[in-house]
Amino acid sequence: MPPPTPGPPHGTGGSRVWLVVAIVLAVLVVGVAVGAILLSADADEPVPTGATGTTITTGVTGPTEPTGPTATGSTGATGGTGTEAGNLGCGTPAPIVLPEGTYFGYVQSIDTASGALAFDLACFYTGEEANEQAAQRGDEVPVPNDVYIVNDNTRIRNLTVDPSVELVVLDWNSCCEPKPGADLDDFASALGNDDFVEIGGRSYAGSLSPYWVTIEGGVVSRIEEQFLP
Repeated sequence: MPPPTPGPPHGTGGSRVWLVVAIVLAVLVVGVAVGAILLSADADEPVPTGATGTTITTGVTGPTEPTGPTATGSTGATGGTGTEAGNLGCGTPAPIVLPEGTYFGYVQSIDTASGALAFDLACFYTGEEANEQAAQRGDEVPVPNDVYIVNDNTRIRNLTVDPSVELVVLDWNSCCEPKPGADLDDFASALGNDDFVEIGGRSYAGSLSPYWVTIEGGVVSRIEEQFLP
């Protein structure tokens, strides 16, 4: 009878099994450690959330900027053409001394001798923005004639008008396009009246109309009347 086939030395197979198990456990431990590091790195970059837990965009956003004055209807809010003065006075505090730009409001008086111009800054809205502003204040929506003016600030700002200021105002005898030839002295005398003023064959609305005033170099270089339908 042939002799029995010799087997592996005693204990050799068990050692190999334990070695494989040890390697697998080591790999798992390393994987768990790497995952923990990645999770902790993500935790260092928190995502801002609002009150309801939804993701929000950080940074400051402001109201829609205006496109500038036109004779028949400006759009947007006070504060000029957008690139000049932003939206000062509409949604953001306006400084006492207005920087360069085009602003909407009411010209209350002009002293042509000293150049002093009293200006009441206001906000001019059209379209959906006008309806939103009206709804916030409990006024009629949709707004009549697609125009809504807000004048919450009672401050009167003292500006200086250039003697050669460009006047773009309507002659209400032939409504409703701007007509050249308006005179600063005549325009100033028409302000403060509660009716149209006829001067030199021209009809001025005076304080009945709002205006866009443009400030350049510290003085008012242009005054444009805003037609209201």
